[in-house]
Amino acid sequence: MRLFSYLIILSNIVFLSFDRQQHPIHKEWQLVAERITYFNLDGSPYDQAKDRLDSVKNVTVQFLPDGSFKSREGNGSYTVSKDSVHLSLNGKKVSYKYELDNSKLIMETHFTENSHKIRSRLYME
Repeated sequence: MRLFSYLIILSNIVFLSFDRQQHPIHKEWQLVAERITYFNLDGSPYDQAKDRLDSVKNVTVQFLPDGSFKSREGNGSYTVSKDSVHLSLNGKKVSYKYELDNSKLIMETHFTENSHKIRSRLYME
């Protein structure tokens, strides 16, 4: 009976510790670079604009466990589903595919213009 009580207590501790674990995205991230890539609508390289890699300074984004985020552009909300982060800020919504690797966050989204597509990839540490 005593062993059973210990097992109950242990299972409650384990369950509560899993419940309190935060998602690895829950922290303040420093944006260090943005890579812009241009494509034709068929996915081939777009020749009328040059791809570029821009370094970024003094820009942070903080993802909080309650589903809100803070950024220079303002405060908004987000949801995480599988490999995507869906952001909502000032009535605008955008989705990013994300990847976490060695404490680095890479977020990628695509925009379609009239004659081409643009991929924006954000690199954060």
